[in-house]
Amino acid sequence: MAERLLYIVNDAGFFCSHRLPIAVAAQAEGYDVAVACPNDAGAGRIAEAGLRHIGLPLGRGKIGPLGEVKALHALDRLFARFRPDLAHLITSKPIIYGGLVSRRRKVPAVAAVSGLGHVFIDEGAKARLLRRIALLGYRMAMNRPGLFPIFQNRDNLALFREAGALHEEPTLMRGAGTDLADFDPAPADNAVPRLILPARMLYAKGVAEFVEAAKLLQEQGIEAEFVLAGDPDPANPASIPEAQLRAWDADGVVRWVGYRADIAAALKEADIVVLPSHNEGFPKTLVDAAAAGRAVVTNDVTGCRDAIVPGETGLLVAPRDPHSLAAGMRELTEDKAKRLAFGAAGRKLAEEHYAIEAIVAQHLDLYRKALRT
Repeated sequence: MAERLLYIVNDAGFFCSHRLPIAVAAQAEGYDVAVACPNDAGAGRIAEAGLRHIGLPLGRGKIGPLGEVKALHALDRLFARFRPDLAHLITSKPIIYGGLVSRRRKVPAVAAVSGLGHVFIDEGAKARLLRRIALLGYRMAMNRPGLFPIFQNRDNLALFREAGALHEEPTLMRGAGTDLADFDPAPADNAVPRLILPARMLYAKGVAEFVEAAKLLQEQGIEAEFVLAGDPDPANPASIPEAQLRAWDADGVVRWVGYRADIAAALKEADIVVLPSHNEGFPKTLVDAAAAGRAVVTNDVTGCRDAIVPGETGLLVAPRDPHSLAAGMRELTEDKAKRLAFGAAGRKLAEEHYAIEAIVAQHLDLYRKALRT
């Protein structure tokens, strides 16, 4: 009888962009796979990939105490109904809730800790309180035999270790990988350099700093095109209002093109990828940039610094500093030879570390290890 593998995630789109190839490979390996997530816009892609989708009321935003209790109860009933042999928990709320339920039902689990969100970025009193509560939840969910954590950078691993949230030996993986065959690393053919920020339109992604840096470069007479590619995320407190994005676009300094599903094509049209995030797990934006052979400008923060080789595949700049960001953007805009060399080195980095086949193999090995417990 096939071993039952249950993925739990609170965003179908995120699952499809970051974990779908792993689930498809697990099913091909012989697992009975199901993906439990909300019935949002991306859920259809799960079924299209040949996987079973189970609707789960586990939203990303605030749903109130009663809603949270209902979500936890629904998750417990799902475990009772599907009877997984192994659970793969993805992102914060599924890890905490799924960790508690899998602990109660004695089901081994894999917990993928990616970006920790605005609670771990903001420094206000409310954020600090929520951070302590979140770490308590992680500790209750994860510090037990049979739960195998995956971290994408050493900073997050150190934070969880210090908080006493680990029991089993953690695994470090460099992001979610990408299909190198999807990307053409040949240089773009633009009359002027095009710099693109492809991400959710969040203040925490450094979008406002990118706009300010673009204004500074325009004032300095630098000839370049600045593109924002992504949509707002209303479920995230750091989401930028659409009205603000349209206002920036109307100003003519940056161009907002909205979400691009064809990220490989979007990067093919660009010369430089910019990601001035305030904090990341291991940004797929930079993994894809490397696969596309594009030079990078990014912040010297957790996750971003881990995804490039500074001075070889990209430049690190000071976080939350438009002037430092503008200087890095200007350096690569004016030095074509350097950005082409960075791009070639980035492609080599992707071939060595980011190929989806290697990431899939790591996950399947970890599944086997977890099931042995």
